[in-house]
Amino acid sequence: MNVEGGLQITDLWGVARRRGKLVALTALLVFLASYWLAMALPNVYTSYATVLVEPQAVDEELVRAGVKSSDINARLHLMTAEILSRPRLSRIIDEFKLYQEESEYMLRDEVIDLMRSRIRVQPVVPELEQGNRRRELEINEFQLFFDDYDSQMAMNVAQRLANDFIQSHIEARVKVSQKSLEFIQDELDRLAERIRVVEADIAKVKNENPGKLPEDFAANQRRLERALGDLSLAQRVLTEAISDEAFYKSQLASASLGATNDETSPARRLELLKLQLAEFQSRGFTEKHPDMVKTRAEIEALEATVAALENSEGDEAHGGSLLFQQTQAQARRATLRRQAAEEEIARLKGLALQIETLLGATPAVAEQLDGLNREYEHLFGSFQDFSNRYLEASVQAQLERRQLGEQFRVLEAAFEAFEPSAPNRLLILILGLLFGCAVGAGVGLLMEATDTSAHDARQLQSRLQLPVLASIPRIWLESDRIALRNKRLREAAATASLVGFALVGGAVSYLWVNGMPGFVAAVFSGESAPAPTSPPPPVASQAEG
Repeated sequence: MNVEGGLQITDLWGVARRRGKLVALTALLVFLASYWLAMALPNVYTSYATVLVEPQAVDEELVRAGVKSSDINARLHLMTAEILSRPRLSRIIDEFKLYQEESEYMLRDEVIDLMRSRIRVQPVVPELEQGNRRRELEINEFQLFFDDYDSQMAMNVAQRLANDFIQSHIEARVKVSQKSLEFIQDELDRLAERIRVVEADIAKVKNENPGKLPEDFAANQRRLERALGDLSLAQRVLTEAISDEAFYKSQLASASLGATNDETSPARRLELLKLQLAEFQSRGFTEKHPDMVKTRAEIEALEATVAALENSEGDEAHGGSLLFQQTQAQARRATLRRQAAEEEIARLKGLALQIETLLGATPAVAEQLDGLNREYEHLFGSFQDFSNRYLEASVQAQLERRQLGEQFRVLEAAFEAFEPSAPNRLLILILGLLFGCAVGAGVGLLMEATDTSAHDARQLQSRLQLPVLASIPRIWLESDRIALRNKRLREAAATASLVGFALVGGAVSYLWVNGMPGFVAAVFSGESAPAPTSPPPPVASQAEG
């Protein structure tokens, strides 16, 4: 085609006239190839089972499920992954003898991946919720799809997958409830053991600290108050006894010495020291005061001297004096009262010191017991809480074992597909036709672009740059018309043969690949093909029993 002189409408007609057959033949060949391909592709049948999520049979206000129903979407993904696991799919492949030809040249993992690619889990969105995109949808129904070249096999495998899905759901719920029960039981055992240890520690602290416990604090305070009161009373009694003892001894000294006023005599010196001792006590001196210690020592020495003198002379000089004997008896009683008061004071001081020690140690023991008691209360509260949870978990586990909780039920059993879901042969033919036309047009344009010959006077004049005086049209003789007609008949016959061969070949390839024994038997026997059976009614799953 010469485009240097410009493209005319007559040129397009010439191109169509010269290349029309080539374009049509190319488009026809591509279309027939696509037809053959569409017919040679095996039929893929899709079967599915619809599974419904049912709420628990027992009122939720009475028994709360151990597995949250709101987790259905997450559990759906987990169970889908478990259903598509390698061991489960491998068992299904062996049970139904799937992909035997593919197993000859593919690894087991590749065959399992091939089966995974033909399984789909698709949730069913309720019609009332399809336009609601503002909130997350709750999925209560979903479908399990399986694709296979055999419609019966697709139905069986889809039903098996649905049953496995339900069984996996039941096992997962029972496993979760049982694991929860075991966990709570382990926690109860651990808390019980810890409570026993804390109780033993509390008992040990109480046994090691008698009288130092917080509950003994008030009693010890009362005992200390009574001891201090008794100590004050004993000190008054001691003061009176010392005063009486000093008085009666002075009387004895006066009686034994008579009217003498010898200041150097032991009796007189003893009397003065006792008066001095009474003065020290009245001034509040303690027994450990140096003056008190010195005076006590000197008094003991003088008392021994005076006693010796009285034994040697007193009996002879005053043996018969009644007044002397009475005074001596009163002095002895005063001495005994003093000694008893001193012993009582020592005892009361020791008791007060012991009680003060107990009171001083009580805060530390109380702090230790408070820590143990807080831990005990915390452990006991946790033990009570886990005990209640254990009862609840036991009921939940029993609920799941009896399959009264949330359940998956086969709402619609898998049925045999009447028509293949793939391939879409009409779409392949349409695309083949469009592609054939495009390829034919491309081939025609390519052939025209590479053709350098001139087809009319204008092209010749443009090519040679010489004026064309005249053009002689083609003269058709009768023999030419007969030859042209015969040629067209041969071309039409060849085209019809090619089309017929392609159509028959495509049909034969369809029968060869997909196999229609019922149709073939009906053709050879002269009977009509059997009508497809209706899908089986929905049945309950194996898990519902």
